[in-house]
Amino acid sequence: MMKIATLTLNPALDRTMYFGNNVKIGALNRAVAQSILQAGGKGTNVSCVFKILGADSTAFGFIGGYNGELFLKLLEPYKINADFTRTKCDTRLNVKVISSDGEPTEFNESGGPVDLTEKEDIINKIKNVIDEVDFFFMGGSVPAGIEKSFYRDIINLGGDKTKFVVDCDGEALKLCMNNKKKPFIIKPNRFELEQFCGKKFDLENNFDAEIEEVKRESKKIYDETGVTVLCTLGEYGGLYCGFEGTYYVRAPEVEVKGFAGAGDTFLTAFVAVYYGMFELTIPPSPLSKGGIGAEKALMFAVAASAAKVTKPGTEFATAEEMTEMYERIAGNNRE
Repeated sequence: MMKIATLTLNPALDRTMYFGNNVKIGALNRAVAQSILQAGGKGTNVSCVFKILGADSTAFGFIGGYNGELFLKLLEPYKINADFTRTKCDTRLNVKVISSDGEPTEFNESGGPVDLTEKEDIINKIKNVIDEVDFFFMGGSVPAGIEKSFYRDIINLGGDKTKFVVDCDGEALKLCMNNKKKPFIIKPNRFELEQFCGKKFDLENNFDAEIEEVKRESKKIYDETGVTVLCTLGEYGGLYCGFEGTYYVRAPEVEVKGFAGAGDTFLTAFVAVYYGMFELTIPPSPLSKGGIGAEKALMFAVAASAAKVTKPGTEFATAEEMTEMYERIAGNNRE
């Protein structure tokens, strides 16, 4: 059985609010439904989705204050192994606003500051397990008190066994990719890939040409670094570029109720299927010759993400709901 660990440097309580009209700044906006409060953060979300798919993991991160206690309480139903470092600062609160047209708006606190003693504590915890872990997932924003180089530094702690999966952006991602020892997988979203490559992808107005450009840029990253690229493209689906080739799967049309955690679901679902932690019992997807390996895992990842966004707030889809969506996508791709 593979050993998995996740790291969330800047977890948050995620409050999702729903409004009947488009939200107006500088005016009173009344919600049309009860808000939803859930524990959030990239690594924590990955641990929760792995649990849903039948795999255990250890979740590391920083939590503090009343919000931190509530955060842990909200994680209890998932029964994950949470080994968080306590901070003097309170865990941050993020507000997700969804208007009548489904357009999401986010208001996120920065998080931190984390002091030196707290930072050393989490590093020591990671050092104690890093050589035993097969996959180490880490991502999200970096709180005050933590350097942008922290993810890179964690990669340098690991030996040859550990595969590092990184989901971050900006300087933190560039430091990981410019390092001698690189991540095994990176998972940029569309904006983060644009940021990393220094160009825009106009999928809305010129989809066929621009999706080819996304493929080319992802392949360029893989060819130059050997790092597998998993890119989420929102309503346009997702892309894989690695040693098996470059593949793209378009997302099905669904009613969006909660977008937070969709990318984390995508990433976890891909790894779980590709590395045999979750078995799909239905026939292989027919994207090309047999639909095995990366193609099949990518199709399930897109399906899992689509199933997630049909759930309110940061509630996750069940394994059965993910599989049902996979069957729907596979059916649409049959020749």
